[in-house]
Amino acid sequence: MTKRTQLIFWTCALALLLFVLIMVNLPKKETPVGTAVGERLPGFSVVCTDGSTFSLEAQRGKVTVINLWATWCTPCVKELPNFDRLQKEHPDTVAVLALHSPPVTTDVSEYLSAYSYEIPFAVDESGSLSALLGAGTVLPQTVIVDPGGVVTYNQPGAMDYDTLEALCTGQQASGERRADEGRSPRSPR
Repeated sequence: MTKRTQLIFWTCALALLLFVLIMVNLPKKETPVGTAVGERLPGFSVVCTDGSTFSLEAQRGKVTVINLWATWCTPCVKELPNFDRLQKEHPDTVAVLALHSPPVTTDVSEYLSAYSYEIPFAVDESGSLSALLGAGTVLPQTVIVDPGGVVTYNQPGAMDYDTLEALCTGQQASGERRADEGRSPRSPR
């Protein structure tokens, strides 16, 4: 190789190395905060019907499932055992919260006393937490958040156990997920 060819080669190699170093050290894009798939769910805490507090931040490292339901909603009541079963079968990797959405027409604690659910229940009388979660007017609604706090599923409609477990256990294996993963076939987004 001539000196000129060597100079061109090393100049190109140095330029490529400089480009790689710049790209690696560029600031990472922050995940936007919100309730849509791919966004980081805003932190929240809520007092549960048993007096304990459920905090989203305390669930980091686990898949968090939030079920918006109501005592007057037949599909909601019918799917509650699925969420309870999920919590029982995956206690170390999944956290579940059942959030009663407004309007609250009955004593939720009294209603729940007829069942032996182990998941935490909370009541959102003002509707502020339901709004924070992006809830619409259709119940039930399920919100699933990956271990890093990013929403991977947020859809209204009843959830069968197999779909629920598949959405959650797939996330346990992969941790942070891309926004296009973790949707059920019925998800329109």
